[in-house]
Amino acid sequence: MPERADTETPPARSRSGVKYRRPGDDDVRRAARRLVRGGKAAFHSQARFRDALVAALRREEPLAVISGRRLRRLLIDVPGVRISVSYSERASGRPLTACPVCGSELKPIRNQTLSGDSIVLGQRCVRCDYWTHRTRRVPVRYQITSAGIDGRRLR
Repeated sequence: MPERADTETPPARSRSGVKYRRPGDDDVRRAARRLVRGGKAAFHSQARFRDALVAALRREEPLAVISGRRLRRLLIDVPGVRISVSYSERASGRPLTACPVCGSELKPIRNQTLSGDSIVLGQRCVRCDYWTHRTRRVPVRYQITSAGIDGRRLR
């Protein structure tokens, strides 16, 4: 086996540059409000809204990307943007630990029986409108539309 000479330099490693950049929360909220402003645009899926939002964000930052989960968490609190969720009911599996829509904690929905005992009927999110019961409600479609200041849909 030939020995390596001390004068040889190691092969240069190719360093790939940054492939993406996470836009700030305020930039995402501002771009989302611009997209649905005036009730002119309604998006019937999260994927379509995300594609339009990324295109708007890339006008200023060409490497901007955002995940659907982060997008939902940011849009929950944006005035003027309404998220409507369609659900499917599935057989109950293991108990939920976090809200599938926004990732916040879930509180139990309790009811008192005639004998005075307290039973848990389901769970509800402390941040958004999600709730579930014995048959789990699974989000299947997110629709993003314009809303008034009070959160109701504009006509």
